[in-house]
Amino acid sequence: MTDIAGLVTRPSMGPALWLGCHRIELEACGSTNDEAARLARAGARHGTVVSARVQRAGRGRDGRAWASPRDAGLYLSAVLRPPLPLAAVPPLTLAIGIGLCDAVRAMGARAVLKWPNDALVHGKKLAGVLVEAHSQGHRLEAIIVGIGVNLAAGALPPELATTAITLDQAVGAPVDRAAFLEQLLAHVEGWTDRYIAGGLPAIAPAWHARMAAGISARARIDGADLCGEVAGLDGDGALLLRDSHGRLHRVRSGDVEVIRHLPGSLAARDAVLDPST
Repeated sequence: MTDIAGLVTRPSMGPALWLGCHRIELEACGSTNDEAARLARAGARHGTVVSARVQRAGRGRDGRAWASPRDAGLYLSAVLRPPLPLAAVPPLTLAIGIGLCDAVRAMGARAVLKWPNDALVHGKKLAGVLVEAHSQGHRLEAIIVGIGVNLAAGALPPELATTAITLDQAVGAPVDRAAFLEQLLAHVEGWTDRYIAGGLPAIAPAWHARMAAGISARARIDGADLCGEVAGLDGDGALLLRDSHGRLHRVRSGDVEVIRHLPGSLAARDAVLDPST
């Protein structure tokens, strides 16, 4: 099933089996990731989900603030205890992103992915993922997966209106929060299971298929700024940037700043896909 832009609209999925098996809904908190981490230390089981109507100190990558007005977005964090080595945790962000993208598409919005953790619609940020590992020595204790989604139309702070978008705006109509949450949990669970079972090779084609194509971006590599076109992932999940001379450079960490969207960038290169990918 495809929308008018040729992007696959993901079908609705049945309820998640383990993600959200135990749910804690808070009126307010500092950060759902911090609450989930506290619960993980207390023994919370795999799949526990914490959500809040408002966050007073919501955050994204590198400690950046995430605006979390009351009832304006979906703010949740999950406790995962997968059988993974610590080195395999970073690419999990990509699997979570695929699930997030598919859940948004299931609601009718044309979402694509920006490495490593953002979902975009019409070139504007709709949602983000924050994955934090907690370990004892070299042993993984738990992974806290935070997801923030802008939901309500008109709820964005004025300073974000030109760079961010809400799901209501993206769909063009009010979105049922509960229905979207169930889709999000189901799709994220499915792609998490695929990654745990098969590693990066099991999810990389799907991430490439949902990648925001035609993006010119800036990244900092070895202390120097590099501009180039986003060219996909390499074998360990690092981002590839192609410079003006055609050379590929690996971006392993840090932020990628979108400079401009080139023609055709709203859709991934291989936009019409088999729904199983």
